[in-house]
Amino acid sequence: MEIKVIASPKPTYMELYIDGTSYHLLNALRRAILTEVPTLAVHDVIIHMNTSVLYDEELALRLSLIPLKVDPKDIDVLGKCRNIERLDLSELTDCTARLRLKKKNTTKDKIITVYAKDLEPIDKKSVRPVYENIPIVKLGPGQEVDIEIIAKVGKGKDHAKWMPVSTLGYKPLPILRVTDTTKCQDCNYCVEACPKGVLKKEDDTPTLSGIALYLCDLDRICVRACPHKVLDLLESENQFILRIESVGQHSVIDIINAAIDILSEKYLDFSKELQSKIRDLKEA
Repeated sequence: MEIKVIASPKPTYMELYIDGTSYHLLNALRRAILTEVPTLAVHDVIIHMNTSVLYDEELALRLSLIPLKVDPKDIDVLGKCRNIERLDLSELTDCTARLRLKKKNTTKDKIITVYAKDLEPIDKKSVRPVYENIPIVKLGPGQEVDIEIIAKVGKGKDHAKWMPVSTLGYKPLPILRVTDTTKCQDCNYCVEACPKGVLKKEDDTPTLSGIALYLCDLDRICVRACPHKVLDLLESENQFILRIESVGQHSVIDIINAAIDILSEKYLDFSKELQSKIRDLKEA
């Protein structure tokens, strides 16, 4: 297998070229990232005071969707807490954190905004919002909020607020085939029909090369435009482009490595269970 980083314009985003894998393996990795890689998010909201214009339910929803990060020394999200379903009740406190949001507008004629940076950690001091300037609620003169918050480690299969990525997808590279090149010499219909202008003619033959392989979205408009029906556009079965963007709690590399470890554990568990059932059948 060959893996190359195509682009990484910021720490939370990466595009990878992968050669030598298959649809089912890449999709298994995608599903593991979405549903099994854990993060820390607000789970319980106890509202002691809320005189803002927002209902309690709306306020709780906004809080739950604020991504949180924490130092592994306080909460080992990808380590000890990765298999949170298997932890005892006594161990769950190592995978939770308490925060407080207490804010009052003491001005007489101004409206203030409460931001994610106003969240104060209580027990795990390294817990912080990934993005501090997320607005939570506006407070008019005299209005206040006093909220106790419990954040816990969870997984995307239980709620989208625990998903570690905001963008995740892959696409196969295109394979362009021309069955009869002699009919392409004086024809330019397919090149003119390409909506992105990436299809070019080289030696009187329609060709996808270089950046065109990346930009082509396999819409097959060029195939339909060919009057001689000698053009075919197929999907590669072992070459892909993977795009992934982290919400910010974990790095892209950590997310991928955690997903691979989780898949390996699931495979070993399945293998052991299958072997056990086979032995039971033989002994019966």
